[in-house]
Amino acid sequence: MKKGFVALCLCLVLCLCCGAVLAEDPGLKDARSYVNLMYKNKPASTPKDYQLIGSVPSDGEPYTVEWTTDSDTITVLRGEDGMVTIDVNEDNPKEVAYVLTAVISNAAGETAEVSFERFVPAAINLDILSDEEIVAIAYTLEDGASLPADTALRGKVVAIPTPWSEQYGNITVNIQVGDLADQVVQCYRLTGEGAAALAEGDEVAVAGRIKNYKGTIEFDKGCVLIPAEEVQSARVALYAYSLEESAAMSRPSTMTGVVTEIPSAYSEQYGNITVNIVAAGLENYKVQCYRLKGEGVETLAVGDVVTVSGTIKNYKGTIEFDSGCVLDAVVKAN
Repeated sequence: MKKGFVALCLCLVLCLCCGAVLAEDPGLKDARSYVNLMYKNKPASTPKDYQLIGSVPSDGEPYTVEWTTDSDTITVLRGEDGMVTIDVNEDNPKEVAYVLTAVISNAAGETAEVSFERFVPAAINLDILSDEEIVAIAYTLEDGASLPADTALRGKVVAIPTPWSEQYGNITVNIQVGDLADQVVQCYRLTGEGAAALAEGDEVAVAGRIKNYKGTIEFDKGCVLIPAEEVQSARVALYAYSLEESAAMSRPSTMTGVVTEIPSAYSEQYGNITVNIVAAGLENYKVQCYRLKGEGVETLAVGDVVTVSGTIKNYKGTIEFDSGCVLDAVVKAN
């Protein structure tokens, strides 16, 4: 009797379990599979903010998707269009691993979950890193990889693999930054004023894109000599040009450059002026100083050397110091 009773109980349990499975919303399973299929093969590295779906369509009411993470450095924002933005901290000094979880719900409140492992890589803020820090990061690049933006370095010429070519107007030199004798950086086909006369032992500054070419850490072709005293300003301008449209640097910047244009003359009414400046002779990286204020702005002219502080952003393709930027110093052209 006991055996028969136990068997009966087991049968009832199995029936109940089977009934629960049969009663489960099959569309919920499909919605979970849909979300999993959309995101399971996405890159694990998430260095910038990104968007996710906020619902899964169905024949009836759509299935709602709520996203969460297990990191307090990440914010989840649902937009009016129903899309969800995962707002990551792009200035994390160290890599942050996190679990991204989707909870899919139907109208009856039943849910299904699916999770993905993600990480925010350590920030590479080339505008504020030192020469040595940039070289250290460059030496971690995999073969074929490049730093995320152009940058600039100061160093001493320690070798000249290819001498100056009159035909091509360039030279290839190796430079050593500080005491990093075992981490030289090659400047491939370097151009610019003074490049033809370079010799071992010369102190130089170079701007361009650094990459790992078959094990050689080098400035790529197109790198150029710049004035050594303008390296930091050059880094700011070069890094600013990596900003996506509508993005802004997360911290204030300071930059020194030559006024090349005055798009908006000084306004007595508003007490500001808009000028374009170029740092280190990098004409392709001009930065606009929008509604610049401060002592001396009323007399600014083309050719003046100015130092400006403020927040730099990409406004519809224009790289600019935002409104509210301030003139710190000026050296008149005449």
